[in-house]
Order: sequence, then structure tokens, then C-alpha cells
Amino acid sequence: MSLKDLKSKSDQALASIPKAAAAGDGRAARPVTAPGATAFMQPTIDALNERAKKAEARAAEVERQLESQPTEVSLDQLDEVASRRRRLTDEQFEELKANLANNPLVHPVAVKRRANGRFEIVSGHNRVAAFRALGRNQIPVVVLDIDEEKVDRSAFYANLLQPSLPDYEKYIGFRAEQERTGVTQKVLAKEAGVSEAMLSQLFAFGDLPQATLESIRAKPDCIGMRCAYELARLAQAGKAAAVIEAVDLLAQGKLTQKEAIRHAGRITPAADRPAPPSASTVKIRSGRAQYCQYVSRGTSLRIEFRSEAERIKAQEQLDKILRALADDET
Repeated sequence: MSLKDLKSKSDQALASIPKAAAAGDGRAARPVTAPGATAFMQPTIDALNERAKKAEARAAEVERQLESQPTEVSLDQLDEVASRRRRLTDEQFEELKANLANNPLVHPVAVKRRANGRFEIVSGHNRVAAFRALGRNQIPVVVLDIDEEKVDRSAFYANLLQPSLPDYEKYIGFRAEQERTGVTQKVLAKEAGVSEAMLSQLFAFGDLPQATLESIRAKPDCIGMRCAYELARLAQAGKAAAVIEAVDLLAQGKLTQKEAIRHAGRITPAADRPAPPSASTVKIRSGRAQYCQYVSRGTSLRIEFRSEAERIKAQEQLDKILRALADDET
């Protein structure tokens, strides 16, 4: 029913008040005084006023629904919010653009009307970017009637279950929502419709060494939540340096996620490694002058002479001594 029809019915109902009062039911005479007439008509007036209020409420609801229906909006009227845009690789964006170049947009862009008459994008930044790249001027949108404080949350949950959204970005969204609301991971999981185990693994990104985050931010799709969970456990076990190295190699594409876990687990933390043997230095003198000095450490022996000529002369003698020792071993 259109707004015009609803208004017409309301006007007709109000105009019928005198007729309804005059008709009566034959069981009571119409009062002739003004106060009596008013009291006599009050139930009818109240009923008609209630009907009018319901008609107006229904008209407002219809108008609101009509305003939120998909419609075309000029791209120049759209304002982007960078934090809500889901990151796509160059390849993924080209696939999206190619799809929209040959097919209609199935899911309109969700927007919120601003006080200045423009629209801010809630969900659909990449679709808008693809339309711009294709040289389009307008795009289908659906206008949301949503509170300002819920806009970012709605944008996040709209992208949450997208297969191409990296686990790291899911973690960033959940962390922001938790910081904003102060709720527990259990409540977050219930609101999002995901398992607590899944959310626990996502939040493992927060337990990784800070030095790994730069590599992950640069290439968030290189690591999933299960790998992050295992690496976080290794970092907490004292292998933070090994985890940092593994994530760096992972981001460079030199390791798979399984290999990164094995790599980090294989390296012994510096604190647990045996201390290197101490060096021992011996100086050989010829009279008051130093002839040479040698430094021994573990299985190595390094000798330094005053001149190359002395080193050559000593080397000839050392060669004989070493060969003789080698013969004794046989």
C-alpha cells in the first residue's frame, strides 16, 4: 500500500466520526449538551486515533524499507573507510574486476547515509574499487539504518567468513571488537557464531614475538591460525629467536607452514646451547722478543708469527711434526 493510499484511508476514518456517532446503536439517546456529546463520542475518537497512529507507523516503516532497498548511487557520492577494506592480492583484485566486467553485481554495496547527504561504505570497498577501475559511474547499493557505533562491527562481521580473508586480519578484527566492548573471547565466539577453539587459535597471533608482526602484516596470507598457534607455543617455550627466523622465511616463501614449525622447533635456544670452549693464548719468546703466539680453542689451533719468513720456516717443521703424528695414528 502506498503512502497516498494510507493517508486517504486515515482521512476517511476521521471523516466518519460524526456519522458513526449519529447512527448509535439504538440503546442510548445521543446527549444534547456539549460535554455529554464529547463523553459519548470519546471511545470512537480514541479508536480512530489509534487506527491513525498505526497507519502512520506502518507508512513510516514502508518508507524506511523503500529507502533501504537496492538503488544506484554515483561513485562520487561514496566515502571509503580504509580500515574496513578487506585486503586482496593483486591477482584476487584482477579476478574480481574481470568478473564484474562480464557479470552484474549480485551483492549490492552496503552503505550508511551521512548527514551531509553522502554515503559511507560499510561493506564492499573492493567492489567499488573494481567499478572505478572499470570506468563505471554508478553502483548498486543498499542503505543501512544502523547506529554509528555498530558500523565497524557490521563491516567486520560481513567480511569475517570470507574464505579469502587471512586469519591474521580476522584476529585484528576480533581484537578490535574485544577492545571496544570489553567482552570475553567466549562471548565474542558466541556473537560471531564460531567455536571458542577457533577464536583461541586466532588470538595466538597476539602471543607471537612482536618482531614477527612486520613480516605478517606485509604478507598476512602466508600464515594461518594453526601455524601461528604452534609457533606461539614454541616462542613461549624459549624459542622466540627461532620463531622470528621461521616467520621471516615463511613470508619470503622459502618455507611452508609445516616446515616453519619444524624449523623453529629444531633450533636450540641460545640459552640452552652449551657454552663455547674458552680460548687459551700462549706466547713463545726468543730472549726478550716475542717469537710467536698461538691460540687454542676446542679443536682449532691458530699461530701468529712476527713475519712471513718466520711463518714459512716454522711451517716446514710443523709439517714434519704433524705428518709424524698422523703416522702414529695409523
